[in-house]
Amino acid sequence: MLELSDDLLQLEPGQIVYLSPLRSGPAAGTWAITVPLAPFSAADRLDPATFRPGTDGPEIVRTAIRGEFIDLPGNDLSALTNRTFDFPINPHAGYIDASIYLGGGHNPVDITRMEFGAAHSLNIDVVLHAAFNFSEEGVEIANRSAVLHADLQFEQFD
Repeated sequence: MLELSDDLLQLEPGQIVYLSPLRSGPAAGTWAITVPLAPFSAADRLDPATFRPGTDGPEIVRTAIRGEFIDLPGNDLSALTNRTFDFPINPHAGYIDASIYLGGGHNPVDITRMEFGAAHSLNIDVVLHAAFNFSEEGVEIANRSAVLHADLQFEQFD
């Protein structure tokens, strides 16, 4: 079973989106994030035992942590700047619906805390406290927790 190392959990700049309450659907009035992992190599992208840092292949794994239905205040970065928000784990009300596609499965990610820094134009830094659950999908990666630092670019969808 693969122990997902910090070397494989390197983040690239991501995106934070506010979905206007004027939109239809359950996501209206909530936030969403997408945080890509830096690409890494594998002999077989579905076999975690072959995952390794670097991009020398033969296959390159590209994936992202995706979180939806995030209940945060406001509709722009000013409401998030220098604030911390705690969230329960799934299935408790108010949890962040997050996952990562890795090893052939959509694996749940419990994001229990988001610590936002100062906004810089349309970007904001955030520290994510996350627990990765690979066993639920039967992926041969050990469950683990991580504290991840991400740079997110803001977008708003009306």
